[in-house]
This record gives sequence, structure tokens and C-alpha cells, in this order.
Amino acid sequence: MRFLLLFICGLHVSSALAVSSAPLVRWINERQSEPVAAVAAIQAERRWKLCALYPSLKDSYWLSINYGMVREAQRAGVTLQIFEASGYSQIDTQREQLALCRSWGADAILLGSSVAQFPNLAAAVGATPVIEVVNALGYAATKVRVGVPWFQMGYQPGRYLVEHATQRPLNVLLMPGPKDAGGSKEMIEGFRAAVAGSGINIVEVVYGDNDVEIQRNLLQDMLEQHPQINLVAGNAIAAQVAMGENRNRQQPLGIVSFYLSHQVYRGLKRDKIMVAASDQMVLQGELAIDQAIRVLQHQPLGNNISPHILTLTPGNISPQKVALSLSPLGFRPVYQLPSADVGG
Repeated sequence: MRFLLLFICGLHVSSALAVSSAPLVRWINERQSEPVAAVAAIQAERRWKLCALYPSLKDSYWLSINYGMVREAQRAGVTLQIFEASGYSQIDTQREQLALCRSWGADAILLGSSVAQFPNLAAAVGATPVIEVVNALGYAATKVRVGVPWFQMGYQPGRYLVEHATQRPLNVLLMPGPKDAGGSKEMIEGFRAAVAGSGINIVEVVYGDNDVEIQRNLLQDMLEQHPQINLVAGNAIAAQVAMGENRNRQQPLGIVSFYLSHQVYRGLKRDKIMVAASDQMVLQGELAIDQAIRVLQHQPLGNNISPHILTLTPGNISPQKVALSLSPLGFRPVYQLPSADVGG
């Protein structure tokens, strides 16, 4: 119980801080970044109407983004409307939601896309400014993007394995998530680049939606086809089901997660996961709101801004270290603000 209280309190305390108190970086490209100078926290000049779209709130990654957005919207004094598409590859649903944002009179749209390419996005958003959140689209009219390159989320865990893994050989199954969304291909490219020439063997890459049953079935099929696999690296849902699979194995699988979730956090604490990356999702949510306000008030921080990526292991994990990564235990999605309050 003491651990849970520390975890929750740590999240609440740090999330109440202004975005500008945390170190940020600007990505020059997928391999290079530079520090962003600290600036004063921004306050909305008026109650701007911000409309945010997510692929899904069943994924604790996006739940943590939601928490960060709500906290910063409360602090800055803006109105926030949230839509979720109930999964990836839901372009028709997100088109309808963009239309709802415009009819609501949104001053800016914060788009967490459920697809890697969004044809005719310009027609869907009209003159409304778009802030890309997490998933890059390469939309020419985007005002700013908030998010790390997904390449890095595969690269940094891969480098950790090269430098620290003692087990050899490592025969890896890669399970990045949906094939054409969520940065899956970029994470695989990053992991491949990290382990190139190391002797770490990638046995197979298998794609599937971030759903527990889908990921479990994929994992079991791959283990049956390739019994030499001894490490699973991929999305947080794959890491979660791999932990469950290990309960039935004499020789446990090594597990690597390309991003953090509440389940992955518990796996790290229990020494069941070797390493996980965190792009500090709560802070990303806060930063997305901050950037939207700055765009509307003509003072953005620049494009391709993100928090630092954390490399988390059983040896360094703590509630304080992930305080800007995960929503508090018990937090439920907020779809509209100011009609809802997540407390302080």
C-alpha cells in the first residue's frame, strides 16, 4: 500500500508542475536532437477550444497522454474536447471526429492519428490549426509536432541489449504493433539499426493490433513455429502477454518493451522485463496543450519537440522516475473539460 501511495502522490505532484520545468529536446531528425531552452509557463489569453483525437483509450499509453492533456488544460484555462477512434486504422472514424471538432468550433486540433498516412487531411481540417501528437504524419500544414521519433523507441532498447545483455545467443521475436500505424515500422528500423553487427538475431517480425488477445495469439503462434526464440521485443501489450506466457515456460523469455505502460512498470519492478523505453506520456500530453496554446497565441516553441526518452530497467525504476510517464492508478478517461475534474 505504501508503494501505491508513493506512486500516485509522485504522479500528482510532478504533473501539477508547469511544462517548462521539465527538460525538453527538439528533434533535428530521427537520430539527432538538441536541447530546448526553458521558457515561462504559458497561460491562455482566452478560453481556447482545443479538440484532441486519439487512436484508443483502452491503451494505457494514450490514457497517460489524456491525463497530461487534462492536467495542463486545467492549469492553463482552456476548454478540451476528446475523441477516441477505438483502435488503429480507423481513418473513417477519425474523419468523422474531425468534422465534429470543426462543427464544435475548435480553435485547434491535436491529432493523434490512428493511421500512418491520412489522405486529404487538409480538406478534413480546413483552416483549423493542427498539432500532431505522438504519431507523425508529415502533413505539410501541421503547425507543430509533439513526440519523439519512434525510431528512437526501438533504437534505445536495442542498444541496451547490445551493451548489457549477457545471454547469448539472443534470438528475437519483434512484435511492434499494428503494421501501418503507431510507429511500428519505425521502431523496427530503430531496433535493427541498434543491433546491427552485434550477433543478436532477429528471427521474425509479426504485426497486429494493440489488443491482448491478438498479441497473445501472435506470440503463441510464433513460439510454436520458432522454438529457438528466447527474447520478445515490442509494444507494451506484447510485453504484457509475454509475461503471462512465461508462467508456463521452463526457460523464461527475455522481454523488452518499446514503450511504457502500467503493466510494463509492474514487470520492471518485479524483474520480469529487462528494459523499457518511456517517452514520458503525461509530459507529452501537457506539452501538446502548451504548444497548441502557443500556436494560437503566435509563440510556439518550434517543431518536433518532445521530452527526453528514459531507458528503464529493474535497477533504476522508481515512482519518481516515471512520474511524468504514467497516469495515476484509478484515473479514468476524461472526454470533456471543464465539465470534468481529475483533481489535484
